Amino acid sequence: MSHPALRIVGLPVIGIVLLSGCADSSVDYPALLPTDQLLAPPSIPGHAEIAATSPDQVVSDLESAGAALAVSSAEVTAADPVDAPALDSRAEALRRRAEALRQRDAECGDLPDDPDC
Repeated sequence: MSHPALRIVGLPVIGIVLLSGCADSSVDYPALLPTDQLLAPPSIPGHAEIAATSPDQVVSDLESAGAALAVSSAEVTAADPVDAPALDSRAEALRRRAEALRQRDAECGDLPDDPDC
């Protein structure tokens, strides 16, 4: 049997030895962003050069793109007219089908084994 004082001192020592094996001793601190990179003025990406040099060109490009979208939207709407009578008849057929399903569910109640349900 070992001395009680050795048990009290030995357990923390064993714990410290085990935990020291888990540490990464190669780096004391995590890699930080260099200050010169952190404090540098923002840079404009290459694809934004047009916006930086001539904002009027960007505005005109956006307006022409918007006009093209408006024209294509109008063309799609004109090319595919809504047939109101066909939509009304389809809606009425769906209502009749929904009513038939409601009646069938009300008649069947708790009889899921019935082939008509």
